[in-house]
Amino acid sequence: MKPFLRLWRRHRILTSAFLLAMALALFFAGRTIFFVAYWSDPARQDLPPEPWMTIGYVAHSWHVPVEKLARDLDLPPPPKDGPRPSLERLAEDRGQDFDEFKAEIEASLAELRRLGPPK
Repeated sequence: MKPFLRLWRRHRILTSAFLLAMALALFFAGRTIFFVAYWSDPARQDLPPEPWMTIGYVAHSWHVPVEKLARDLDLPPPPKDGPRPSLERLAEDRGQDFDEFKAEIEASLAELRRLGPPK
């Protein structure tokens, strides 16, 4: 503990910067571990589309590119920042019933899965 106190007294700014960098590293490491554990769970693989989901969530669950799924459904690419519309909202915007939109999504997912990853 004494070496740290001596370092703190001599180099407060440098020590503060180091502690901040360590805190950020721990935050991003924890976030990465959380996302890996979340998406590795078999219960989150190939989930049927639900009204609360977003296109990105469905694409991630099915391991298909979100851009291709959005293009197949004639949707604009999902925004990088800000709120992402739910499937229910997208169906309303298209003037469709959710079940009709869900059938389109499932057909697109089956086609993307059949084609497989690009070579």
